[in-house]
Amino acid sequence: MSKTSFEVIYDLKDTTALQDSIPSTMDNQNFAVESLLRDNTAFSDYGTLEQDYFLLDGTMPELPDKPEGIPFWSSELSDENGLFQKNPVLIILFSENHTSTGLTFHFVGEIPVQFQVRWYDLAGNMIALKSFQPDSRDYYARNLVENYGRLEVEFQKAKPYRYVKLWGIDYGVVVTWNENDIKTASLVEETDPISNTLKINKLTFQFIDRANEFNLANSEGLHKALQKKQHIEPYEIVDGERLFLGRYFLTTPGSEKSLAKMEATDYIGLLDDTDFKDGRVYNGELAGNVLAEIFAGTDIPFEVAEDVAATPLYGWLKIQTRRKALREVLFACGAVAETARRDNVWIYKPSRLIQSDIPRSRKFSTATKQDTYISEVSIKFTEYTEGAEEKELVKETTYPAGLNEVKFNSPVSALRVSTGEVVEAKTNYIIFRLSEEAAVTIYGRQYSKQDITVSSSVPQLKAGENPKAKSFTGTLFNYGQAKIISQAILDYYQLSLILNIRYLAAQERPGQWASVENTLVGRGGYAAGLESIKTDLTGGYISTAQLRGYYKYTSEFYYTGTELYIDESVGDI
Repeated sequence: MSKTSFEVIYDLKDTTALQDSIPSTMDNQNFAVESLLRDNTAFSDYGTLEQDYFLLDGTMPELPDKPEGIPFWSSELSDENGLFQKNPVLIILFSENHTSTGLTFHFVGEIPVQFQVRWYDLAGNMIALKSFQPDSRDYYARNLVENYGRLEVEFQKAKPYRYVKLWGIDYGVVVTWNENDIKTASLVEETDPISNTLKINKLTFQFIDRANEFNLANSEGLHKALQKKQHIEPYEIVDGERLFLGRYFLTTPGSEKSLAKMEATDYIGLLDDTDFKDGRVYNGELAGNVLAEIFAGTDIPFEVAEDVAATPLYGWLKIQTRRKALREVLFACGAVAETARRDNVWIYKPSRLIQSDIPRSRKFSTATKQDTYISEVSIKFTEYTEGAEEKELVKETTYPAGLNEVKFNSPVSALRVSTGEVVEAKTNYIIFRLSEEAAVTIYGRQYSKQDITVSSSVPQLKAGENPKAKSFTGTLFNYGQAKIISQAILDYYQLSLILNIRYLAAQERPGQWASVENTLVGRGGYAAGLESIKTDLTGGYISTAQLRGYYKYTSEFYYTGTELYIDESVGDI
């Protein structure tokens, strides 16, 4: 049996400090650009004329005539005692408060001997001061400080005849918990092949908090630096091989006695945190363009298959969470969004290509049942037509001076206000500015709408079955696309065999189709799509999965020399 263990790499950093930082200094070389500290990109350890520094073994490239990509290289060289005539000082300003357990400095070349960090609040008051003696190029200067808005880093001493070189600063530290720390861990991964709902993958783990750093009762604990959306990279280690399980983000921390608990979500869960306001009425807009708008400004990496990107969309997207807006696009395209075992969101149309084999040797149990028989599927959608006549959309209402925003619960166009300046006018909202309090009437055109329902049904009922229909609603269809998707959903529900299996996990993930060997020898097996997988990450890497598919009888023909390929295609949704 394989040896397994679980490991978590946790970014215990302020999630917005790097992007919010504005570095400045009067003590930088002319070729160095301190604003590059925001990129956190390393540069080479160049050979220079610093005393006894340039190794001639080929490991140190020469400094170019016009160096690029260097954030900080002190303008002054230290003297024979490692001191500077004027200590180099790096100042970092922020526009909002930040909290971190300390700072991780990324040095190049020989590290300085001592530096001091001063923390200030946004009002300019010093709230913390501490000196550090680094012992590595990537040095964690630990000092938990809450709500700082300015940093001053003063390099006080270096080795003799050395510059201070720095390529980046992290506002926190990377923490690793492994099998010696982690008590329990589970991973829930799900998909809906028809995208009627957009599932979220969830990671939960508990670890032994020996120093009570994450106990909420500890006023000096590291828990004060926990922030939603901090990055988590989980790995399962199987016989020495590290398997990447995806990228997750903190949602809910907790603690009980000496155990700390973390709950995290995937990229899809992050899309619940912000609204998509810029939806409009679409008339053949390609899905790739709409998806780009939904993901814009989220910093979530995503990739879209060409056939999905080229799908035309019709209808209206109201103001809603980005996750709900994404669901509407996926449902209309017949596509899914996958994050399992990935570091991005992959959007594609699912197929029934078998990609995994789950033999008896990996299974502990198999249970099967027949799902409810579905004979008809209908999709209801709405067609919109822009009105030609201007109407009073919002009756005279008094608004305060400054910016005002009004949202609409139905699509509008050609917006204007009776008083004030229109700053932004979209299908779902208007923003206008008033120099003083005033009564304002909002005018524009409304869209008329017509509800349409498209159905697909089986040619003939199965023997002994009664007709049963399922209905769905989408907002981005026209008749042709609704017909295609309703038929695809109907085909999906004809796969009425539900499997629940418990097995030793490998590389399976939701959305894949698998060949599942029957418990009974010589009785064929199943071809089924994985829809949900719950994995015990600390108890032997054992998964419990639900699949939907069909019974596949392997005839004697296959036992007489013909190979049954695992990657055989068995159809397309």
